[in-house]
Amino acid sequence: MTELLYEIANWCSVRKYDNRSIPADVLRRILDAARRAPSWANVQPWHFVIVKDAAAKKDLQQLAAGQKFIEKADAIIVCCGDMAAWGEEERIKQMQQLSPILADEIGLPFDEDFIRKSLKDPAFNPALRGKEILLARLYEQLSLAIAFMILQAKHEGVGSCIIGAVANDATGMNPELYGEVRRHLNLPEDKLILTLVTLGYPAAGASLKTRPRKKFDEVVSREKYGTPF
Repeated sequence: MTELLYEIANWCSVRKYDNRSIPADVLRRILDAARRAPSWANVQPWHFVIVKDAAAKKDLQQLAAGQKFIEKADAIIVCCGDMAAWGEEERIKQMQQLSPILADEIGLPFDEDFIRKSLKDPAFNPALRGKEILLARLYEQLSLAIAFMILQAKHEGVGSCIIGAVANDATGMNPELYGEVRRHLNLPEDKLILTLVTLGYPAAGASLKTRPRKKFDEVVSREKYGTPF
């Protein structure tokens, strides 16, 4: 088993942390891994806020349905979806950056005329389908960045946990607290809190057992559904 697959196979959520502080250079590498994640159409609709202040972590704990372990993490990464990344001028800039890279590979011209026409096609511009579809696409994109983040954390010896039960635009939980946290973090209106990721060095005795996974043939088919690999 190669080293990367070994680290993936042994990844698990860590909810007990010791008191060590994660060095700035380690945090930077973890967040840089997230920044470098694949992004459909080069949109990169994400922004990450690192929170280490004790009072702010307490607020985030409450935002996440009061899960006690959250404020014990050395750092909490507030993972935001960037609605502004889907704006027309921003999309034109993103696709222009892709043009010299992908035009030959995917067989589309990616010239100025094609780029502007694509903004009227929901296959290239999910914003045309409304906020719900756009929010789904934000989660899709952000999940790739989070995956890179937690794998780099694992590589650095840092434990992590993805927090899905969060008061935000998707869940509709505790809108007053959500608004307060947004104001405290100075988030612009177009930056939506989607997920939190806790980071910290695993405490002695922390459960590091991998979670059960479905068997390979339950989730993989060859050519057609149900045909074993």
